[in-house]
Amino acid sequence: MSVAIQTQLLTVALWKPLGYNEHPSYMGIELHNRKGTGRLVPTMPTGVEYRVRYGIHIAPPTNQHGRGVRPTRWARCSVRSATTHRIPNGNYFLHADEGGVFQLKSNGSVWHYLSAL
Repeated sequence: MSVAIQTQLLTVALWKPLGYNEHPSYMGIELHNRKGTGRLVPTMPTGVEYRVRYGIHIAPPTNQHGRGVRPTRWARCSVRSATTHRIPNGNYFLHADEGGVFQLKSNGSVWHYLSAL
């Protein structure tokens, strides 16, 4: 088989969309949504807080063997002001009314939260 054909086959294999059985919900990874209200507080102490409604997709914690630091990544979430206030871009802590604290950041109209893998 020529190198060009091998390269083309590899490219097709890499760009294959997720199949029915390869979706995270079918691979034993159960995602659940967390929606609610809370206080959004800037990471720098300014004395300002915003009442917000939020929605986060949370994956359950995985078992980790050994003593390493759990890997993290920024995942998308939704945050809306409970009032008509505009929330400036920046880094925030979300204190959920149901309990729990999440680290969030805003870039324009896109919100991300720091999730552990």
